[in-house]
Amino acid sequence: MRLSKALVTGVTSLALLTAVTGCGSDSAADKDGSSSGKPSAGAEAGKTGLPSAKTLREVQAFISGAGLPCDNLTDDEGAKGTPAEGFLGPADQHDDEDSRRKADAWAISKSGFCGETRSDTGGWVIYLPKDMKTFQENYRNKAQEAAKDGGWKGKLARGKFYFGADFVLDPTNYRASKTLLESGLLMENCDPNFKAPEGYRTQDALASGCVLTNYLADPLDQ
Repeated sequence: MRLSKALVTGVTSLALLTAVTGCGSDSAADKDGSSSGKPSAGAEAGKTGLPSAKTLREVQAFISGAGLPCDNLTDDEGAKGTPAEGFLGPADQHDDEDSRRKADAWAISKSGFCGETRSDTGGWVIYLPKDMKTFQENYRNKAQEAAKDGGWKGKLARGKFYFGADFVLDPTNYRASKTLLESGLLMENCDPNFKAPEGYRTQDALASGCVLTNYLADPLDQ
């Protein structure tokens, strides 16, 4: 496990933060009757109404089904095309105590990457949390700390991650964000003053004080 700037320094630089989500549920592949066992982009799961994908390859199928390129799926942080800073995975026997503690705080069971960081569309870091509530709460806490330290208490309006019922995506290119939301994923907003504009979806997040929404704030309005 290499502790990633995408999760750590990425969070601390979040002046416009607030994302995370999800709850576990049955695989969407069982819902759409797909003979391949892979969920489609529109597949939904359980009471959350969020797409479900329980393996890296199922998430790859979801991204591809949304019309986004997700080639070269890998769990190797050093593979060609992956973010230069790597991505966070579960702790292993080679990690020191501090690295283990930081990794455990995110409760990630597996992580991977597909796409191409340097392409026009970018790529996607994929996280499969073993405890989505823990992931949400840890991100909320770090987002609030970063916002407080940076003086952005009133601007926790846009998060970093996009969430299904049991997986999390971190896009390396902002251009794909709306496509992910249109495919059923939601972002977590922890701004206590947030109110989604009419016509947008909101529901309770697992982290108290936060909601899940498909409203994507324009950074130029913040």
